[in-house]
Amino acid sequence: MSNRIMDFIEKSNKVLLFFAAIFVIIVVGKNVLEDIMRKDYSPPTVQVIKSDDTKAIEQKVKLEKQYVGLINDVHIFEITSDRVVQEQPYSLSAERIVISSSFGLSENAVNLMFTKIGEQRKLLFEKNALIVEFSPSRDKQTQYDKILSKNIYSVAKYDSNNDGFLNDHDKKELLVSEYDGSNLTPVMDDIKGYEVVDNDLVLIYSASDADTLYFIFNIRTGELQKLDTAW
Repeated sequence: MSNRIMDFIEKSNKVLLFFAAIFVIIVVGKNVLEDIMRKDYSPPTVQVIKSDDTKAIEQKVKLEKQYVGLINDVHIFEITSDRVVQEQPYSLSAERIVISSSFGLSENAVNLMFTKIGEQRKLLFEKNALIVEFSPSRDKQTQYDKILSKNIYSVAKYDSNNDGFLNDHDKKELLVSEYDGSNLTPVMDDIKGYEVVDNDLVLIYSASDADTLYFIFNIRTGELQKLDTAW
């Protein structure tokens, strides 16, 4: 009887060790896979290629087209790219179409396409630029969103810090347009960012050597006023 018990205990220990080894392998494998995924992932970037660079002719710009959303009767698509040839007008066809609907733009959105049924599409920019922020027009106020009579854009057009990429660290320009992308109008150069603070009122902040400067822009009237925030 004792031999049977010993055999049972021995077999039980082997089974437990087997399952313990499987568990360890699964846990270790999961951690290794997560580490690999974290190391491999990086947000999309937009590399700047100077138009006088001979290599720019050889490098094909990869463009993609993604559905963003609907404003009234206008369907909006974003154009994304992994690189921009400086001063080169938009002329290439998008290679791939991805469907989503959120009004949140990708980190490498370089243009917007506005199209109505039965009408020719319209591009926001003649030359691609990085759209850092985008606030679409809306005619109804909600708990979280204010009324905007125009679209608002924060755009980096040039590699101002010469790091080879267009990103949030470059000088940005604030622009507005009608809901369908028409009448694109510059509001202010060299801004850090903006925030919609009330219906058709935008707080713009811009950095100086000594302090951050604040401005209020009235979208409806087009009036831009500086706030006195001096110490």
